[in-house]
Amino acid sequence: MNRTPSGADAPYPHPLYAWYVVVVLLLAYILAFIDREIIAMLVPDIRADLGISDTQISFLLGGAFAVFYTFFGIALAWLADSSNRRWIIFGGIAVWSLMTAACGMATTYPGLFMARVGVGAGEAALNPAALSIMKDYFPKERLGRAIGLYSAGISSGGGVANIIGGKLYPVLKEQGPIAVPFLGVLAPWQQVFIWVGLPGLLVALLVLTIREPFRRDRGGDLRATPVNVTIAYLRREWRTYILLYLALAMMGIMAYGIGFWVPELLRRTYDLNPAELGGFMAMRGKISIFSGLLGVFVGGWLADRAQRKHLDGYLRLCIGAYVVLSICYITMPLMPTPTAAVWMMLPTAIAAAAATAGGSTAIVSIAPANMRAQIIAFYYFTLNTIGFFIGPTAVALLTDYGFADEAKLRYSLSIVGGGACLFGLVMFAFNRRHFCARMAEVNAAEA
Repeated sequence: MNRTPSGADAPYPHPLYAWYVVVVLLLAYILAFIDREIIAMLVPDIRADLGISDTQISFLLGGAFAVFYTFFGIALAWLADSSNRRWIIFGGIAVWSLMTAACGMATTYPGLFMARVGVGAGEAALNPAALSIMKDYFPKERLGRAIGLYSAGISSGGGVANIIGGKLYPVLKEQGPIAVPFLGVLAPWQQVFIWVGLPGLLVALLVLTIREPFRRDRGGDLRATPVNVTIAYLRREWRTYILLYLALAMMGIMAYGIGFWVPELLRRTYDLNPAELGGFMAMRGKISIFSGLLGVFVGGWLADRAQRKHLDGYLRLCIGAYVVLSICYITMPLMPTPTAAVWMMLPTAIAAAAATAGGSTAIVSIAPANMRAQIIAFYYFTLNTIGFFIGPTAVALLTDYGFADEAKLRYSLSIVGGGACLFGLVMFAFNRRHFCARMAEVNAAEA
C-alpha cells in the first residue's frame, strides 16, 4: 500500500531543482538590494533638488523604508506559514518594483518618502517566505550553503547599485533631464529609479516557475500558529530568540548605518570630484560582489561544518565575523586615502557575508515549523527596525549635532560601527547557552 510522505520522512526535492529555486530567489534578493540601496548613490542631487538635510535624507535611507517593511513583514509571514509562499514572493516583487519606479516620479520630499515606504512594504514579503521555502528544500547538512548563496543577494545587489551609481548615473547626469510622455521632465536621479524598478516585473514572473514545496516538518499541514501565540512563545523564550535577534540586528546598523553613508564619506572626506567618486563607487561595487560571494560560500560551508561539531556552530561563525568587523568598521572610515578605504571594504564584506549566512541559518534552524516564517519575520522586524531607524539616523545625528560639521562624517561612522560590533558580541555571549539548549531540542526531535 502506498503511503503519502509526511513529517520528517518526506523526501526532499531533487537537488538540481532545489538549487534552481535558490538561484531564482537569489535573483529576487539581488533586485531587492539594488532597489533598496540605489538611493544612497543619489544623495547629493536629491538633497539639492528637494532642499533637505542629512537627517531628512537618513529617513529616506532608513526610516521610510522600514515603516512598512517591519510591520507588514509579520502579517505576510503568517500568510507564508499558512498559504502558498511562491505567490507571496511574486506579489512582493511586483509591489516593490512598481514603488521603486514611483520614487522616480516623486517631485517632493513627502512623495519620495511615501514611495520608499511602498518599497519597504513590498520587500517585506521576500525573506520570511524565501527562507521558509529553503528549509523545506534542503536537509540541515546543506541548509547553510543554500542560505549562504541566497544571502549573496545582499552584497551582489549592493555591488550592482554601486556600479550603477558609479558608471550609469554619471552618463545620465551628463545627458541631463529628459521629457517622458505622461510623466513630464525627469531629472537624472529620477530616471535611475525607473530604470532599476521596472525590470523587477520580469523577475516576479520568473518566481512563478518555482514550485511550492511539501512542508515536510509539518506533514504538509498548512495551519499556522496565530501571531499572538508566536509572540507569547518569543516572550517566553526571549533568551533564546530576542538576544539572538539583537546580536544579529547589529548587522543592520553596520549595513545601513555605515553602508548608506559610504558615498558621502568618500565625497566629503577626500574631496573627490564626481568622476573620481563614480570610479571609486564602481570599484566598491566590484569588491562588494566578489567579496560577498566569497564570504557567503565560505561562510555557508563553515556554518555547516561548525554546526556538525558544535551545537553553537552557527554562532561561533558569527562571533568570529564580528571580531573582524569591529576592526574593519572602526578603521575603514579613518583610512588616509580613498583607495585604502575602498580596499578595506574587502575583508568587511567577506566577514559581513559570513555573519549573515550564519545568523540567518541559526534562526531558521531553531524555529518551530508551524511558526517558522513568523519567527523569521520577527527577526527581520528587529534587524530592520534597529538597522534602518537607528543606523543611518544615528550617524546623521552624530554628524549634525555631535560634531556639527558634515566633514566629520568619518568619525561618526567609526563610532557607530565600532559600538554596534561591541554590543553584538555582548549579546552573542549571553545568548550562546540558550541557543545550544534549543538546538539540542531540535536535534533530539529530528533523531
